[in-house]
Amino acid sequence: MKCSEHDFLSIRKKSCLELDDGQFIVKVGLLNNLNDLLDFLKQEQNKISDDSYMDVDSNLTFDLINKNPLLKNLVLWYQRIGSEGVTNTNKNGGKLTYEFIRLNTPGSLPSLTMLSTLILNSNLKISEAKFRFDQLQKHFKNLNLQYAFGSEDATGVIKKIKYDSITNKFIGFPTPLDHGVPIKEYYHTDSLDTLKLWFNSIDKASLLNVHMIQPVQSTTQNRIPSSFLLSAYGIDNTATANDILQRWWYIFNQCLQRNIKIIGFATDADAQYVRAMRLMSGFFASLPKFPVHQHQQNFTVKLKSRWPWFFLREQQLLLFFQDATHLATKWRNHLLSSTVELRLGDQSISINHLYSIIDNAKFTKIDHCLTKSDINPKDRLRSAWCVVFFCRIWLRWIKLKTFNTTQFSEKNKSKYFITRPAYLSVELNAHNLLYLILLVQQKRLPPQSLYIHTFSSQACESIFRNTRALSGVYSTIVNFTVHDFLRRAQRLSLLNDTKCKHLNDTSVNNLVFPVHYKHRHDNQSLATQSQAEVDLIDVEQIITEAYHEAIDMLNGLEILNLLNDKNVLGLKPLSEYIFKQLNSNSKMYDYSSQLNQTDDGEFEIAVAAADDDNDDDNGTAADLNSNDGFSSNDDYDDDDEQDNTRNLINTTKEEFSGMKVFNMVQPHIEHSYFKATIND
Repeated sequence: MKCSEHDFLSIRKKSCLELDDGQFIVKVGLLNNLNDLLDFLKQEQNKISDDSYMDVDSNLTFDLINKNPLLKNLVLWYQRIGSEGVTNTNKNGGKLTYEFIRLNTPGSLPSLTMLSTLILNSNLKISEAKFRFDQLQKHFKNLNLQYAFGSEDATGVIKKIKYDSITNKFIGFPTPLDHGVPIKEYYHTDSLDTLKLWFNSIDKASLLNVHMIQPVQSTTQNRIPSSFLLSAYGIDNTATANDILQRWWYIFNQCLQRNIKIIGFATDADAQYVRAMRLMSGFFASLPKFPVHQHQQNFTVKLKSRWPWFFLREQQLLLFFQDATHLATKWRNHLLSSTVELRLGDQSISINHLYSIIDNAKFTKIDHCLTKSDINPKDRLRSAWCVVFFCRIWLRWIKLKTFNTTQFSEKNKSKYFITRPAYLSVELNAHNLLYLILLVQQKRLPPQSLYIHTFSSQACESIFRNTRALSGVYSTIVNFTVHDFLRRAQRLSLLNDTKCKHLNDTSVNNLVFPVHYKHRHDNQSLATQSQAEVDLIDVEQIITEAYHEAIDMLNGLEILNLLNDKNVLGLKPLSEYIFKQLNSNSKMYDYSSQLNQTDDGEFEIAVAAADDDNDDDNGTAADLNSNDGFSSNDDYDDDDEQDNTRNLINTTKEEFSGMKVFNMVQPHIEHSYFKATIND
């Protein structure tokens, strides 16, 4: 400030203060104003830079772009597809592939840092135990969708705890449940002592549970929409059927509030899921204090006549299917068991028969690996009920058959039949398939709902496979931790979101994705054909054909002769017997209410000898070894059963193997227990 210019001296005098040593300092107020001005100019410059990045280069004028159509198309294409294209390149090829392409095409692709910023700003962040209902609503609104199927499944993961710096929480512990719903961001702490306590007292999550939503194709779409990941979280496989039921109830209501109608849920035929499905659908089970089927959004079908072989009630809130792939796996595992020998009349079924077929030169792999793929809803219905009648006849024969006591034991009859969850899954699938066809026939659901292959838990299996496929090419670890899944699932969600947008875009300037040939069809013609076929379906005729087909399959196995002698071979007497058998030996009750569903004892079964929780060889022992003293459905009353259990029981027994004994129970579940005096 030693300049001697007059103007400068005048400005210095007004804006600065002179010190005793002859130095000058700028006044604080002016200095603050100058800083504010500089900050404002920087912000304006950043806005201009952002606009230039999003629109066009600042050196190019709109007139120049409009005069050159090729340049204009190039700029517009890069604006709309550029960010999505480079993101997909990174997801499909990995960082090494992306970096290789970027270095060999200078200026065409953004850096990995900028790409990471685009991904973080995509609003597709997936947090553990957080349900993405708002994103689901936006997804359905963009595609003009209304109906959907839900699915749930779990897979094994690497047991490891990781810290997520973005959410400031620890991931890898089993997520606690609040009325069946996982609590999000539960493991969040800044205390080292709390973290140490968690590591010492809580086991690491061994399983990852996911919820998928499969949209039902609308009439305006020509492809089946991809599934949507709703939530994912670590579990320890301690959830009860009551937790599952409440979780489905929560998902149904949250989706309904967003104008999304969940038709039903599909799972992997696990025993706990079967119990929850039976309770919700009232399939030889009841929720006396929580009548879900009376919901205002329920489905109702009108039957032309009373069908003795149909056990499902006419009012249903949700439909349920056990995944056919998992169900077939359970049948296969039971067949391959060394302790099981399935019996059909005078013939036995074991793993040795499979070996003989494989070793037989007359049969090629094409011969014994062919699967029957039915497209027509009528064929699917007949096949499903043929399996049902096959199992019913099989079960009835085992009940009536007196085996040679020198070779067989009456207590081991269960090993001659499939497990209880597997059999109940067959019944549930057939009943719900028929119910779904009736809903379409009565115009309660669109014909696109009959794409049964989407009504399964294969969407969960698909995301598990795709997530494992995202492992690096230089990594030998194909499995993942819970944290790894959440990170990779975000990449998959971004990829599926982009794919869904461009597959439903009719313009030519879009990204092209490969589509499986099974999904390349004319939806309009298929929907019209399916609706016409469903309208012409004669359910009673198809059921009769399915029954006779099952009879033909069992002919010559010395099964039909015994049933004929007992006069139980007809369709009506056979169905009435199975109904009474299931009603007396497999009836379940849950006295929980909608607001308070914390039953430590879970569910009480009418005959305590049955245990649906164990998917093992003893699963059908109660049905096969119980006596025939049972009542019909009309005579079976909940109050009668409760009165029988109110009588006080006196005992001097000290040990109760396989029985839960409590000093007291909560009032809302006391109906599920009987009182006893011990050593009084």
